[in-house]
Amino acid sequence: FFTTLIIGFFFIIKRKHFYNVFKTSILVSLISTLILIYDNIYRPDASMYHLPYTKIINDSKIIFGISNIHFRFGHTSILQYLNANFYNLIFGEKGILMPAAIIFSSIILYFFNQILNNLKKDKIYMLFVFLLFSYVLYGYNRYSEFGNDTTAHLIFLLICTFLVKANFKKKIDGEKFSKILLLSLFCFTLKTSLILVFIIPSYIFLMYFKKDYIFNYTNIFIFLFIFIWFSKNIIVSGCLIYPIEVTCFENLKWFSNDTIFNISPKFQSLDNQAWSKGWSNYDGDLSREDYIKNFFWVKVWASVHGLLILKKLSIFVAILIILFFLFYNIDHKKIDVDKKINKEILFLSLLAALGVSIWFLRFPLFRYGSSYIILLIVILTTIFFAKFNFEYKDEIKIKKYINISLLLFIFLFVCKHSLRIYKNIDNSQWPRFNSKNYLHPEFKSDPVIIDNKIIYYQNRGGFGCGYTSSPCTPYDIKDVKLVIKNGYKFYYLKD
Repeated sequence: FFTTLIIGFFFIIKRKHFYNVFKTSILVSLISTLILIYDNIYRPDASMYHLPYTKIINDSKIIFGISNIHFRFGHTSILQYLNANFYNLIFGEKGILMPAAIIFSSIILYFFNQILNNLKKDKIYMLFVFLLFSYVLYGYNRYSEFGNDTTAHLIFLLICTFLVKANFKKKIDGEKFSKILLLSLFCFTLKTSLILVFIIPSYIFLMYFKKDYIFNYTNIFIFLFIFIWFSKNIIVSGCLIYPIEVTCFENLKWFSNDTIFNISPKFQSLDNQAWSKGWSNYDGDLSREDYIKNFFWVKVWASVHGLLILKKLSIFVAILIILFFLFYNIDHKKIDVDKKINKEILFLSLLAALGVSIWFLRFPLFRYGSSYIILLIVILTTIFFAKFNFEYKDEIKIKKYINISLLLFIFLFVCKHSLRIYKNIDNSQWPRFNSKNYLHPEFKSDPVIIDNKIIYYQNRGGFGCGYTSSPCTPYDIKDVKLVIKNGYKFYYLKD
């Protein structure tokens, strides 16, 4: 399949673009290798459900009610399907580790290219992308921290740059609109908590409506994919969006409201919200439901997660302050800020503020809402820079300072990963995805046999299953029933 795509690509690409494509491919490969080699997988989520679900995709047809043996299988990401497609003859099962690294590498190269190409053109847009680029290199640079969340946040920030750029170009045609809509759909299927991303194509549709926003072939694929994705969700969990209870179909046989094994969407939604608000750090006798009421949780959350978020953001804020004083020393003149800050940037500031508000009220873990927070900080900084010091008489100086900053960020990025590689040089070159860590043996999954039939596999160590026998779960669920019809597996919980 991949060979056919590669051969077809060489036939359709124009000769003049071949060098650029080849050069970009080499750079993406080098960056991906740098962040992958001698690193680790995202723990514990990768071994708990990312890798086990990827294994299920590669081993089986779609399984009805698979969330009944592991509730996390109900809200897996499209990234697991992308990972599964990278199992190939060249890399074997190790290929499933590559997509997140490739997405990260491609996006930072795009940001870098946009900065260099707009140094003398759209300076506000260039500054906006430059600040996003600086955070991505600092905050999203470790492969071992690449869960479903980081990849989704990267796509969300990429879509925001498309919107700002489109305004400066004064052109959002049907092709660009479809690209933004398609990426918004991809972002949502990566992480449903980023559902606000759909406000961006909705805004474009209302503000710049054109007929080709609706009538084009890409949109046919988009609507078909939406139908397929939600159908998949119903098949695996009985819900359009698990664990949002209002989207579930309780009359489906494989849907479960079980409370014994905590599979019910209502419990999972409550549990996820409580844990996000510091439930694990609470030493009291309140129930989860009472704990999250009336902002009782804020004090506990602030003492742990709040401090971690401040620590995470403090370095980035320090970088912004240094950049401000660096640029402020350049000769500048007064500008009309209202003309430079377009309505798209103001719109994104409102979107970011809404996202941060919902994030704080519902699931205030940094990894769940980091793109909302970073977008808000970057936009406010962009407006601040524009107001005080971002129209320069000396174009050579601004280019010089930007280039020096870019080289410094890249140098620190390479040094950080080189040091990590040096420290782990005796370990496996590929991230180990079938072991608890570098010092432990591989995961072992034992078959669970009911009525002389293997129902599922279980890892009894409590660390998850990794990429082992499937379907696999760390939970002991004895009341599950497996029925096979026309080659499809159906998991029910016994009455």
